[in-house]
Amino acid sequence: MTSRRNFLKGSAAITSASVLGLPAIVRAQTRDAFTMITPFGFISDFIEMMNTVSGGHFAAQNIDGKILGGQGGAQVLQQLITGQVDVIRAGGTDVMLALAQTKIPIISIATIYQGSTFNIISSKDKPIEKAEDLKGKTVGVTSVGGTSDILLELCLAKVGLKKEDIKHETTGNSPGAFQILKQGRVDCFMGSLPVVVALKAMNEDIVAWSTDRYAPTPGQSYVTTQQTIDTKPAILTRAIKALTASAKEMIDQPLKPIFERAAKDYDIPGIKNVDALVAAEKAVIDQLWLSEGKENLMRNVPKLWKSGVDALRASNIGQASDAETLYTNKFVDAK
Repeated sequence: MTSRRNFLKGSAAITSASVLGLPAIVRAQTRDAFTMITPFGFISDFIEMMNTVSGGHFAAQNIDGKILGGQGGAQVLQQLITGQVDVIRAGGTDVMLALAQTKIPIISIATIYQGSTFNIISSKDKPIEKAEDLKGKTVGVTSVGGTSDILLELCLAKVGLKKEDIKHETTGNSPGAFQILKQGRVDCFMGSLPVVVALKAMNEDIVAWSTDRYAPTPGQSYVTTQQTIDTKPAILTRAIKALTASAKEMIDQPLKPIFERAAKDYDIPGIKNVDALVAAEKAVIDQLWLSEGKENLMRNVPKLWKSGVDALRASNIGQASDAETLYTNKFVDAK
């Protein structure tokens, strides 16, 4: 994304190069180009990606990094397999099912969400407290056939139910889905952890539980192709170092200034209520980034990948590849 701030940074770099007696284009060539894309625009869920640019972490690794805002998982995956971007952020189940769907091997080179961000959300007046309670109910999903839909089906399968045992309604992924519930159009809905945090801040009486209760699986990973791993290993190593540094800054430093700095480069929805974004992100860090301990920050945890693959196979959802072929920690572990 081009912004006035980025333009000014570029102008400063040109001036600096001139002072040193070097053409600006020569200095620019010393940085390696690298492009990542989010699944859905520049929503706050992807702040650690934006912070690699706005916080200078890509620059510190001598990378000319660009973050693009995607328009859905399918579009983002297509851009990856056609070589238009180097890395995408995608759900663990997306990686597990990709080979069967696209015939292209994609691999997780780091995991930022060690668990599912999706919760089953209902009202305390008519609570859905366990997967068995879903039978005969109408359930809201963010998109039919998407990650939330797959995770819902895994939960159903774990308790002997089928997707035909419920009705689906598309409700999106926002606190506004609770109003659809209040209207009686759904009995419960799938929502990400930030939605749960927002609803609680609004003092809504909700019951919420993670799909990890029934099907633990990696939530969100940084994903690339085998071809990119083979052709750009050094750049990928430095990119993961930059992403890790961004994540550690967010763990160790106040989040509000980080959001405000990123908002100068990216159009972040809801930034006018930055305190709400900060509260949601703190929950994400504690419950998803660090759920396997700080020592596993960014690592692909083998037991979670095996659990996800086993759940997919048991429920006969697609043809999941062997777990150990879906990830590598060599870039996270690189010194």
